Amino acid sequence: MVSIESSSNQPEAQHPVFNRRTFLQAALATTAVVGVGSFLTACGVKTQKVVSKLIRVGWKADMDTFNPFTTVTTEGVEIQSMIYDKLLDYGLDLQSEPSLATKSVSAGNTITYTIRDGVTWHDGTPFSVKDIVYTYETIGKNKLGINAQFLADYVSVSAPDDKTVVLTFTRPQAFDPGLVIPIVPAHIWSTKSTDEISKFDNLAPIGTGPFAFGTRKQGQIVTVTRNDKWWGTAPEASGISWAIYSNDDLLAQALKNGEVDITPNVPPTVFDGLKKDSAVTAVELDSFSFHHIGMNVSKVKGSTGNPLMHDRAIRQALGYALDRNQIVQIAYAGHALPAGSILTPNFGDYYYEPKGDAVIDNNPAKANAILDAAGYSAKGSDGIRKTKDGKSLSFRVICTATTSVDVRTAQLFQATAEKVGIKLTLTTVDSDTMASAVYNLENPDWDIFVWGWDSGVNDPSYLLGVPLTSQIGGNNDVFYSNPVYDDLFTKQSAELDHTKRVAIVQEMQKLFYEDCVYLVAVYLKKLQAYNNSGWTGWTNVAGGIIFNFTRDNYLKVKAGK
Repeated sequence: MVSIESSSNQPEAQHPVFNRRTFLQAALATTAVVGVGSFLTACGVKTQKVVSKLIRVGWKADMDTFNPFTTVTTEGVEIQSMIYDKLLDYGLDLQSEPSLATKSVSAGNTITYTIRDGVTWHDGTPFSVKDIVYTYETIGKNKLGINAQFLADYVSVSAPDDKTVVLTFTRPQAFDPGLVIPIVPAHIWSTKSTDEISKFDNLAPIGTGPFAFGTRKQGQIVTVTRNDKWWGTAPEASGISWAIYSNDDLLAQALKNGEVDITPNVPPTVFDGLKKDSAVTAVELDSFSFHHIGMNVSKVKGSTGNPLMHDRAIRQALGYALDRNQIVQIAYAGHALPAGSILTPNFGDYYYEPKGDAVIDNNPAKANAILDAAGYSAKGSDGIRKTKDGKSLSFRVICTATTSVDVRTAQLFQATAEKVGIKLTLTTVDSDTMASAVYNLENPDWDIFVWGWDSGVNDPSYLLGVPLTSQIGGNNDVFYSNPVYDDLFTKQSAELDHTKRVAIVQEMQKLFYEDCVYLVAVYLKKLQAYNNSGWTGWTNVAGGIIFNFTRDNYLKVKAGK
């Protein structure tokens, strides 16, 4: 969420994500879809620019679902953040600001919210504290969806009056879940069972947010229209469209021509050219995102992943074979940073940076020594190592075909792994196939993937929560399960002393890094660009102008002349 970014250089897992993994969309057959009021064919026919008060976003991926309980893609969360409000939100400074709650007070094991007056749902139904109670109770009691990790210590939610909601936990909370959980209308959702909620497509979403659902053409475009009854300051934009383009060149040309106002994902191969174009502003921003290589360690009976992935020695050897600097320079043209930990440097003192002998990277001699010591010294005539019973150390790698940086990363990884006697066979797939394979809980039929995550919160909780045992079937895309890691997560989530929490968070990162179920390859630079004649006032923010966990840029930009 799952969140990677959805261009050639960025992931939702995405997963999604809060962060979210991005499920990348395969290229459309011959035609690029563009924003409302404009049209562009794959043949490059020049189109007339249409003056519009619509913010037209161009990207390369589709959202997964309008269901706020189950969405894991960056695209899905981005669009839903316009439709649904949370109790709190992030401002452009990435600090908490009021939303449906005008005030949040933590005291002991409780968080008390003062709720805003005068809010209505898009269908005209009055909003009330009952909607908040329903939303939190549904997640907290049923451990439902990817946001359940933020309610791991949930005890109860209550509304002592029509202006107050109280969340009670088993222990103090270091992170306020009001920042990540969208509030849904009880009058629509409460008639459904937990199973029905999990499967509900929510094709006509009703929220309280600044924009209401407009249209969706799957694989092409989503639109929302301004909610003139929103409780906040009305945005100048009359609506927003998110249109899918079939390739990077068409999207870049549409941006230059003014047919697209902004794109959150500029590939490294296009970025330097856009920087030289006077019609466009291209920015390179720090991020909370990474791309990684994931190993299938599922233990379910139906898994058809290679069981050799369960051997930590093999995973560590692959880690030592990986050359992250090579990936940065070749796959990302220098527009990324070599990575290690599951948290990016943007998390400040929470970030764990392995040093010296602790570094697992670009050390083929160490990889060979580990494999020899683990009993994989025998080799076939092709140079590939074998187990004691003659099975080759051969693994399947999958990645999304339209994400060129992931394809190139996989190819580079393939070459370095072969040098230490491990064969990797690469298959590129479309986004639907990728998602269905990786997140197949009962029969995960893959060995290794290349993908990525965004964090959707300015706190380590989200990304640290991805590998939890409780997130198997949710965000946990490699089926990792480690009780020690789980216990540390519980401790850090309740630790209010910053110094003590930092120590726990760093211990978690070190443990996960050494287990090598994720080989975090690069920390992304957010490469984004906007047309200078469309909208003014875009603010550079760590994590991205858009495609970030603050929605404020959409709400505050002004129409150009």
